[in-house]
Amino acid sequence: ALVPLQDTPVVRIRFQAEITVADPLRVVMAAAMDGSRPGADSGTTTWLFHMPQPIPPYLMALAAGNLHEKELGPRSAVFCEPEMLDKAAWEFEGVEPMIQKAESLFGDYPWERFDLLCMPPSFPYGGMENPRLTFLTPTLLAGDRSLVNVVVHELAHSWTGNLVTNANMEHF
Repeated sequence: ALVPLQDTPVVRIRFQAEITVADPLRVVMAAAMDGSRPGADSGTTTWLFHMPQPIPPYLMALAAGNLHEKELGPRSAVFCEPEMLDKAAWEFEGVEPMIQKAESLFGDYPWERFDLLCMPPSFPYGGMENPRLTFLTPTLLAGDRSLVNVVVHELAHSWTGNLVTNANMEHF
């Protein structure tokens, strides 16, 4: 069971998740990955996650699909469909220097990993700063790194928004 839960930012939650999908789908989540195991049913895989830091419920997010991964640095990777993987990895390869610059302004990065999920074209937003896994529109893949400022914006929310946020939805 995923919900019900009290969906107000002042309430912070930690959680564990086991999500089973048909093979060869992969699950990613705005949480720490604990690996995977064969599902109870043949042809399925169960993906395991936990969120050690308390977060507001609106930041709980997951995605499943034909997702592949490429490491960008010591604490970041990009996930997306295989057709977009090399393009996304090239576009976002400067993530580690972004994290380091942000840390010089705001203090240590509090979430351990800053992974990126490049969504399908139907994702209507620039990005969403879920802790540990930022969701990004594929329209950022301009081929010239001219739109990576959106990644910087989402990274800044790792401190302002994900650590410090409003007390309730009315204050958004």
